[in-house]
Amino acid sequence: MESINQRVWHLMWADPAIMRNLQRKLINNRALAKYLLSHYTLETSLDSVISSIRRFPMDDYNEEKKSLQEIFKDSVVSTSNNIACITIRQPPADVLPRLHELELPGVRLVTGNDKIKILVKHALASKVTALFKKADVVEHLSEISVTVGEEAIGTKGVLATIASEIALANINIHELLVCPPQFFIYVEEKDIVKAHERVLSLTE
Repeated sequence: MESINQRVWHLMWADPAIMRNLQRKLINNRALAKYLLSHYTLETSLDSVISSIRRFPMDDYNEEKKSLQEIFKDSVVSTSNNIACITIRQPPADVLPRLHELELPGVRLVTGNDKIKILVKHALASKVTALFKKADVVEHLSEISVTVGEEAIGTKGVLATIASEIALANINIHELLVCPPQFFIYVEEKDIVKAHERVLSLTE
């Protein structure tokens, strides 16, 4: 079972807004403790939560953030619009051979046990859906591609940092693909400008 320290620290780590405000000294320990007690099941006293917050290893957090800043500083960020996400509810082994025949440029795939998702330019979506009857299509998506240095492969928190930055802008991530050192994030087209700005802020 987690100790109260571990539980409180986990909740803090999981909320990028809390960590950012703590780092900037924009939130005090008592206010944060009250917030955690009111929003989560913590069977302990206010003073115990405050004590756990005070013990939080902020130096370790700051060191990790510094390491991530170095990784993102030299990253390459690009975007692409007019993307469609096609979900085919068939085993990937049945889909991939037929999909290969189409020779789709720039296609990206995500496979599960009994379905496969295909991300392509919208103009190519009809070629895929013509082959497969059990296909659902989500249109009007945009792709953000983030290419980081090879050292990112051995650094924890890279994916979480990208996702958290977009979440802080209240943007929903429709799909997220990882092929280190590349990360592909898919959002609705209406959110692409703001999402792009948030990801670019990581490189500053």
